[in-house]
Amino acid sequence: MKNWKQILAGILTGLLLSGLLRLLTLPKGGQPITIATTTPNLTPDPTSVVEMIRVHVAGNVIQPGVYGLVKGSTVNDAIQAAGGASSTAITEVLNLASVLEDGQRIFIPGQNETQSPELASSQRSVGISLPGLLNINTASQEELESLPGIGAVKAKAIIDYRIQNGYFLTIDDLMKVHGIGESIFSQVEDFITVSP
Repeated sequence: MKNWKQILAGILTGLLLSGLLRLLTLPKGGQPITIATTTPNLTPDPTSVVEMIRVHVAGNVIQPGVYGLVKGSTVNDAIQAAGGASSTAITEVLNLASVLEDGQRIFIPGQNETQSPELASSQRSVGISLPGLLNINTASQEELESLPGIGAVKAKAIIDYRIQNGYFLTIDDLMKVHGIGESIFSQVEDFITVSP
């Protein structure tokens, strides 16, 4: 019996030693791989919405009309949307980089229109005033002084602004003139126009 125990102990010891030897002689395995998963974003990013404005382009352009433009568009963009300036257009008197507002009307003057006395020397064409309204783009010093709240100094400031910056695109642009605020504008707005 004792022999069997020794034989059995020898077999077990041999198996243990061979397993240990095998374990030590096996080549080293690679690094364990970690699988990382990402959770998909179920909320899509908001897409940018392009804001549009509508402007009326009139006067000396190829196709006068109402055009939809991207907010932030300029007078030049409106002219291009209307097919470009006609051969008789005089765009030098306009500020082509001026940013447009929704509902704005832009008039492109041409060579066939009458000239304002103070602009005649530079050969700039101007529009024709609507009956009963004074066109601030063409009015003389004396005509501007006839408006309520506008004296000689403010009339000269309007003319100087017009010469330096080009024609007013809307009557609201009159408030860009130094010395003309909302109170004076409210006195004259019913008497003025920028339209031909």
